[in-house]
Amino acid sequence: MSKKTPLDRLNYIGDLDPVVDRLCRAYNIGKPINFSVIEIGYEDCNVIVETSDNKYVAKIFSKVRSKEDIIRYSTIMEKAESAGVNHPSLIKTVDNSVIYQDSEANGISMVLMRFINGRTFLKLGRVPDAEERGAVIEQAAKVNKINYHPTYIFDPWAIPNIKVMFEKVKQFIKSDDIGFIERAKAKYEEIPVESLPHCFVHGDFTKTNVLKGDDGKIYILDFSVSNWYPRIQELAVIVANLLHEENDSLSLRDKTKLVLDGYDKLNPLTAEEKHHLYAYALAGVAMEFMGAHQEKFINGNDTEETEYWLRLGREGLRRELN
Repeated sequence: MSKKTPLDRLNYIGDLDPVVDRLCRAYNIGKPINFSVIEIGYEDCNVIVETSDNKYVAKIFSKVRSKEDIIRYSTIMEKAESAGVNHPSLIKTVDNSVIYQDSEANGISMVLMRFINGRTFLKLGRVPDAEERGAVIEQAAKVNKINYHPTYIFDPWAIPNIKVMFEKVKQFIKSDDIGFIERAKAKYEEIPVESLPHCFVHGDFTKTNVLKGDDGKIYILDFSVSNWYPRIQELAVIVANLLHEENDSLSLRDKTKLVLDGYDKLNPLTAEEKHHLYAYALAGVAMEFMGAHQEKFINGNDTEETEYWLRLGREGLRRELN
């Protein structure tokens, strides 16, 4: 099975040089000096563009996204900026639009953002320290207070889809791992999900989407899977992914308490949310593991990133359920 690249996600086959040239003219950011495709991620095709004046990131939308999906995504980014979330600033075209559609490249659409100097926690190879964790939780609270109920989009990695994901990938999972997933799934299925407080949720506060800027700030990237979900889904992803490290000194329950205590001071949680967050986070670990199986065995993304998520999920489940 050949490895897929971000360019395979586009409804366009050809050289990116003229696309980048036209993009720079459309956004009036000067002539491009250099550009490179970001290999991390499974959704769209993200390209770093450097001009004589500045550096930018162009998000070129995947061929699976409809026009409505793209408008939805750009609207969410604008609302996040308005709410004071630390997110790369959006650039508008000369026609005062956030979205640019390249009619000479099969109509592919894109948005342009300022490039933030810094590194994601995946690149840093560590989890946030106590101060950084507090800043991440502060950003989560701001996101969850955004007054926007977007149309629902299906995200196969989202925790509420645990049953669907399990049925899809169970044939690829080693027998030694099936029992751990079934136990995590059973605990999640005991949660009264529909009765939990719901709100706007980023849904992907992972090591790849939380960046520590060179300016010391924490930035939140990639709102592509944002939805209206139980509020604790945001916290569950932070616990299961962002705070997971190899040879953890803290258990999943320990990390759950740290996140609960920090978030509750900014955006008070109900007793029911506090009670169910651990099981929700455990399901999040299972979803990371199963999602990586989907990417490797079904979608053909046999990459270093996929292997990372496989290790993260397997280690997290075994550590917690052994």
